[in-house]
Amino acid sequence: MAIYGAVRLDKLQAVYSGNISSVKSALEVDNGRVVVAGSLVSGQRELYNAATPTAVATDEILLVASPEVTYEAGAGILDFTNKAGKPARAYHLTVGDIVTVTDVNIDGTSVVDQYLIPVNGSDKLAPSATLGTTRFVAKVISKGTLYGQAATVYKVVKV
Repeated sequence: MAIYGAVRLDKLQAVYSGNISSVKSALEVDNGRVVVAGSLVSGQRELYNAATPTAVATDEILLVASPEVTYEAGAGILDFTNKAGKPARAYHLTVGDIVTVTDVNIDGTSVVDQYLIPVNGSDKLAPSATLGTTRFVAKVISKGTLYGQAATVYKVVKV
């Protein structure tokens, strides 16, 4: 089986204050990836169309982190992905939130005390030595492992 991205919500204000959206994407989306919430899905009042960021200077970035439910015998967290066309959970991030993601969710190699920023056309955050001009920026605070995979811990510094 393929190894998908995983996420751990270390310290998220949304977990306590409920700033969470339901999104539906036309593509599979791993936990720990980033999306933007577009228009409401036709006929729905709380389910938004999710897409990869296309205007990172202005788009609000949401973190995909659904409960990992697998139905195959022996499947675990790293075997889970949010299926295309099905609702997923996406968190509105706040300055100070701390998140751990497996490194498959990052487009490149993250470096402690540097930054992660969204990139137009990608659902992965990318390493950056500077804050840049994106609306969302996270600072890498440590490296480690998550579910046996290389992982990055980041703190949101700009939303």
